[in-house]
Amino acid sequence: MDYLDSWNTLAAIALISGSFEISKECTSQLGDPVESGIFLRSIGMQKGQRADYRASIEGSSLAVHLVEYEDGFELHLDRFDPSKNLLQHLVFDYLPNIRGRLLQRRK
Repeated sequence: MDYLDSWNTLAAIALISGSFEISKECTSQLGDPVESGIFLRSIGMQKGQRADYRASIEGSSLAVHLVEYEDGFELHLDRFDPSKNLLQHLVFDYLPNIRGRLLQRRK
C-alpha cells in the first residue's frame, strides 16, 4: 500500500468509498493524525476505540470520521459534520448507528 502516503490520501479514499478499515501497520509512517493539519481530535460513540478524529470537508456538510482502535483505524464519511450541524449529525449519522448496534445485539 505504497499509495498511502498521508492522512489526506486516506481522507480522500473515505470520501470516495464511504467507509473502510486499515491496519496500524499500513499507517505506521503517517504519524499523528492531528499533525496532518486536516484531522482534529473529536469524540464519537464509544465502541472500544482509543481516539476519534474528524476532518471537515470545506464547502459541504460532510466530515471524514477517523476512529482509532488498538490495532487499526476505521474511516467513514459522516453525512453531517457535527461542528457544522450537530442536530443533523445526531439524526442522520449517530442515531442510525445506535439503531444498527442495538439490532446486532438482539441477533
